[in-house]
Amino acid sequence: MFLRSLKSTLFFSLIILIFGTVGYAQTGNYKVTVKDSSGAVVSGAAVTITGENGIGLTITTNDLGVAEFPIPDRGRSKIVVNAPGFPTVLKDINNTDGIDPSGTEITLNIGAIRESVQVTATRTQISSDETAVPVSVIDSEEIDRKAVNSIGDIFRSLPGTSSTGEGAFQVRPRIRGLDSNRVLILVDGERLNNSRTSTGMSGIESGLVETSQIESVEVVRGSGSVLYVTDALAGTVNIITRDTPPRRDSGFRFGADLSTFYTSNENGYRGNLAVNGSGKWFAFRAAQSLERYGNYFTGDLNGREIDGVGSDGEVLNSQSHGSNTQITTRFFPNDLNVIKLNYERRRASNIGSPTLVGVFNGYFPFSDRDKFSGRYDVANLNRYLSRVTVSGFYQKQIRDFTNVLTVPPFLPYFPGQYEFSSTVTNTRTVGFDLQTDWNFGSRNNLTAGASFFRDDNSDSRLILSGSTPDSELSTDHSRSVPDANLSNFAVFAQNEFRITNRLRLTAGLRFDTFKTKSKPTEGFGLPPGLDPNDIEDLGMQGLENGLNITNRAFTGDAGIVFDATRNITLSARIGRSFRTPNIFERFFTDYGSIGGFVVGNQDLKPESGLNFDTGVKFRTSRFSGSVNYFNNYYQNFLSTPIALNRNGDPIVIHLPEPQENIEVYQTKNVLKARIQGIEAEFEAPIKMFVGSLTPYGNFSYLRGDNIETDQPLDYISPYRTNLGIRWTNLLKNYYADYNMLIVGKQDRLSDAFLTENLGPEPGFVTHNIMGGYQFHRERFDLHINLGVSNLFDRQYKEQFVYAPARGRSFTIGTKWVIK
Repeated sequence: MFLRSLKSTLFFSLIILIFGTVGYAQTGNYKVTVKDSSGAVVSGAAVTITGENGIGLTITTNDLGVAEFPIPDRGRSKIVVNAPGFPTVLKDINNTDGIDPSGTEITLNIGAIRESVQVTATRTQISSDETAVPVSVIDSEEIDRKAVNSIGDIFRSLPGTSSTGEGAFQVRPRIRGLDSNRVLILVDGERLNNSRTSTGMSGIESGLVETSQIESVEVVRGSGSVLYVTDALAGTVNIITRDTPPRRDSGFRFGADLSTFYTSNENGYRGNLAVNGSGKWFAFRAAQSLERYGNYFTGDLNGREIDGVGSDGEVLNSQSHGSNTQITTRFFPNDLNVIKLNYERRRASNIGSPTLVGVFNGYFPFSDRDKFSGRYDVANLNRYLSRVTVSGFYQKQIRDFTNVLTVPPFLPYFPGQYEFSSTVTNTRTVGFDLQTDWNFGSRNNLTAGASFFRDDNSDSRLILSGSTPDSELSTDHSRSVPDANLSNFAVFAQNEFRITNRLRLTAGLRFDTFKTKSKPTEGFGLPPGLDPNDIEDLGMQGLENGLNITNRAFTGDAGIVFDATRNITLSARIGRSFRTPNIFERFFTDYGSIGGFVVGNQDLKPESGLNFDTGVKFRTSRFSGSVNYFNNYYQNFLSTPIALNRNGDPIVIHLPEPQENIEVYQTKNVLKARIQGIEAEFEAPIKMFVGSLTPYGNFSYLRGDNIETDQPLDYISPYRTNLGIRWTNLLKNYYADYNMLIVGKQDRLSDAFLTENLGPEPGFVTHNIMGGYQFHRERFDLHINLGVSNLFDRQYKEQFVYAPARGRSFTIGTKWVIK
């Protein structure tokens, strides 16, 4: 059934591609003139016109401030203008009933509210103001200004988000109180998550995408399952990497850019060199980066002692090294077809787990990613079918987690204990996606398609154990997870209907089939000390011989956006989200990291959520703001309690006396939870005779409840506030920025957590200052960004993160661009 569906989808794609060039294009000139608020023309501005087909054309304004385009295709088009020193400007045009070929004039205002175009929330280009889904968009310029070590650091300052993990590689996003595999991370719309990583306090490392290769990051808060399948419970993060230069009408132009970054705290540095070129038929970009980060230092200890931290504040085992290679090409057979090919090679090594030193030491000797991807866009097949996109990718993620246990001897009673364990996981993913965009008149837009992915995983493990490192060591190659794969095939559709120019409705549906298979694997199985009746009660019969599990999911969402006035937009959305149990959760069978023996569970149900959002957005020339309330109900959350037999007694592994029996734990669907909260943000530029002063900020309040136990839900940060003020001069080449992060104390925690944690999670306040200079010419740009993070060297840690955060750090970043 599945193979027939996949073959039908591929055949349909082939037919579309064969006949995809039978589209139409209009001829003539359409002029976009760009000026500033004083009436002076702006040359060197990048003007992009994107039609309903989703394919954009970018042209730079000439000395007269004019960019000339062919007449835009039939339907609604979007003009986006980006000019150095100015906020982005968006403008919609409608070519349904004819368009004025003389074009349009766009005025750029210094200090105006920055708009953004994103694709993640709807799979098509749309203004973030026009969607019912809360979205934050961070472009490369803002990433440079924030002076982040890895992309995970940006989540410290966005509404509704925080971060988990520390160091230059392992920081990961937490959205609306959930993290790990309950947040879906995409790279260029293709999943970075895989089915092998554990969910508890882990998940995929966002550091697998190197920061200097990123064009923008789109963070969608709320359900994303209809468009992006499993894992999008709390939110979806789409990391969009840098692309080739825009297509040129004539000639071939080469360019290059060099970016550097240095942070004093961990004596860390990053450099990236890229070359590019574009013409009428072909464009390319090739980049190579290198990074090195030593151990970082936490803030002023004031004589305190912290495990794993030296007396001078050095956080031991927090280093990482890495490199990244990226090659991207685009081919333009004609005006209606685009082929994109991409290769990315990420290498990271010597990745420490901060503070894990001493008796237990954990680190990643390497974590690597290789990815090949291709995409084919064909536009304007007929008056209804505006675009077809077919894409596919192959990705391999391989990493080694090593831990060393060293317990010193206490002679003559205890000879000591030494154990070296290295687990290499090798996950190979192949994915395919078909998307079609349909226009039924000027008011009805349908996005529909099919997707497929398959994760194949194999582990290898080496355990050496003895009394000391120099003693005779025994060797063990047993495995915790069998060779297994997880595959998914889905069909989806989402429709947007504009009832009036002020009222828009959206609705989407998705159907998924998941197949999880394990294979007989040498070195994997249940321990001999388990009673046969207990194995039956655990539902683990036949585990050693392999299991074949199928589950299905049906998802939907609906939203409404209403422009109440010219300046006020109201929105509401309800959607179902889900996450299918992965390979680790179904099959992991081994001793747990904190004691006991953990067994898999073939009967797990998907975690699911019912997500509701409602919000209001304000926008004038002097103020922009939004307030959003959400209420998310989740059920079948996975946990790992003590396993009980049919009589209600704990299941144990029986060991010969005098050894104590070992308790058995099993992953189960046990938790119902509700997470609700408020997210608000604002920006209010004030024009001055020397430039623009802009106060800005955001505020988040989260509350989580365990409905099963009527206790607060742990790992929820309650209050997070970011406040700042930014100044930009009139000539748009200098800026200065001050911001502060305020996190409230969290004492609304379960009784068990408060006891184990020895009290509540403290709040903290940090301060940061940044400034920079930008020099622009027609074919050359220079950017310099300076900053001081954690200005007062505050010693703190992010809530629910074991390792302390960085102390004060001076940063400098540069970018040299030849266009």
